[in-house]
Order: sequence, then structure tokens, then C-alpha cells
Amino acid sequence: MNEDLIEFYEIDYDKLSQYAKTLESIFQSNPDFKKNSSLTCMLRFNPSNKKQFVTIGEAYFSSAYHLIIECLNENFHEKSDTWIFPILFNIVHGIEVYLKAINTTLYAILNKHCDIPNRLHDIKSSCSDAITNLNESKNISKCKINKDIFTAIKIVENFIKNIYEKTNDMTFVRYPTNKKGKKHFYIETQVNEVIDLELLKEQTVVIYKMLEYIYEMLNLENNQKDCKSTTKEMARDE
Repeated sequence: MNEDLIEFYEIDYDKLSQYAKTLESIFQSNPDFKKNSSLTCMLRFNPSNKKQFVTIGEAYFSSAYHLIIECLNENFHEKSDTWIFPILFNIVHGIEVYLKAINTTLYAILNKHCDIPNRLHDIKSSCSDAITNLNESKNISKCKINKDIFTAIKIVENFIKNIYEKTNDMTFVRYPTNKKGKKHFYIETQVNEVIDLELLKEQTVVIYKMLEYIYEMLNLENNQKDCKSTTKEMARDE
């Protein structure tokens, strides 16, 4: 028996008839505060949209990392063969939300009015947008976009390229088929598609840290820009 699967013995059968009549909402507090999870707490303290995206991005990367670690530490039932899908989903989505935060910050630096960039799940295009915006920001004389940021975004781009060499449909981590019903590459192939978990762990950490670095540096630059603008306005008022 695969002990990592959810088993029927975890069900309280005496409650099933009641569940069929009405099911208690999960959106409530447990008397033991340690058994509660807040959807609001972490995001409420980060009022800006871009920071909220980063907070969610951190959560996706962190959960992916710990799932990889668990698979590496105990994979007797080959749970990694199924857990790899939520792992990859979390990594891909973590990249997506971080790139949205990065591009939103770059639009602010460039004084461009733009809603949070929405490329659906096209992380390749979102990364391309970030590179374009970085190059544009670099040409602003007072904007300090250092070469390390370009190194970081290049590393992220290379990771994305490796995924897109296999498929440009990011639903591959969510469903066995695409929206047209065509099977994804790992089902159609005649060979066994495998992923090196050690390498994935290493690269997950690197990609997360690169995205975090880019965002933090750009956010610092944007805050300094806002501070200078406020100082100029105060000087004019005087």
C-alpha cells in the first residue's frame, strides 16, 4: 500500500449522512489557533499589489522546495512520480507571479501606466517583457540597473527556455491533456521522461533567489525614485 495516498480509514463514516445534508464551511476559526491558516494576514501587511504577488510567489517556491526535499529524503513508494506535478506547478506559478511583480515595478520606474501585466500563464513572454523593460530602464540616466540584475534575469530566462524546449503549454503541470484534448509530451513520448530531483532542488533555490534579488533591487530603485520626486515637489511648494 502506498502510505502517501489519502486512505478511506481517515473518514469518519458516521458523519457521512450529515455531510450529505450540509457541509460545514472551512472558512472559520479552529479553537486551537495553531490549527488555523490565514488567507489575510500576510497579504494585509503588504498593501501594494506587487508585494502581494511576491508574498504568494514565495509561498509557491517554498512549498515546491519542501516537497522536493521530502521526495529526496523518502521516495520508497516513488511518490515523486506524482508529486512532481504539484512541484512543477508551484515552481512555474511562482515564476509567473514574481515576473508580474517585477514588471509592475519596472513600469513604475519607467513612468508607464499599466495594470499588472497579464500574459495568462506565458512565463516566456513575461520574462521577455522584463528583459525589455530592464533594457529600457538602463537607458534612464538616473536609474541604477546593475549588471547583476541582467545576470539574474538571464538565469531565469535559461530555466524557462529549458521548459519551453519540451512544451510551450504550461498546463502540462496541471492536466494530462491540453485544452484541445491533445496529450502532453510526457504521455505521447515513447521514452520515459524523467526529472533529476537533485538538480531541480538546486535550480529551484537559484531561480527563487534570482527573482527575489531582481524584485528587491528594483523596488529599492523605485522607492528612491519616489523619494526624489516627493523631495522635488516639497521644494517647489516652499
